[in-house]
Amino acid sequence: MEIMALIDRLEELVSQATRVPLTGKILMDPDELLSLVDQMRDVLPQEIREANRIARDREAILQETREQAEQIVREARALAAQLTSEAAVTKEAQSQADELIDQAKRVAREIRQNALEWADELFARTQPDLERIAADTQRAAMAVRKAREELQNQL
Repeated sequence: MEIMALIDRLEELVSQATRVPLTGKILMDPDELLSLVDQMRDVLPQEIREANRIARDREAILQETREQAEQIVREARALAAQLTSEAAVTKEAQSQADELIDQAKRVAREIRQNALEWADELFARTQPDLERIAADTQRAAMAVRKAREELQNQL
């Protein structure tokens, strides 16, 4: 029987005991009371041993938990150091990528500028030829109209 059950039994005996009027005292069967005390003496050492075992187990569990916590902290610090290092590499790579993008944009602007200049130059060189061709085309169109009119007049 567990100690708490025995204490409950003792409390029950006291509450059910006969009361002596005007004294506040009670009458109990001494054999029953001594039997209950003997049972408590038998159970108590076992419960104390169990409590001591639980306390030792608790200490072992706490020690193991502390060691695991320390290991987790070490691993977290190592990971933080690694991530910091990776962040520095990533930052450097981003910086180089930004520099390459800026350089590519400068080259693209130069190519567009050169293409526009070349187109302007080509147009400037070909404009007189285009104007001459346009004038020749107009003269030819007029000649064709004139020839058509002459043909129609002949018919």
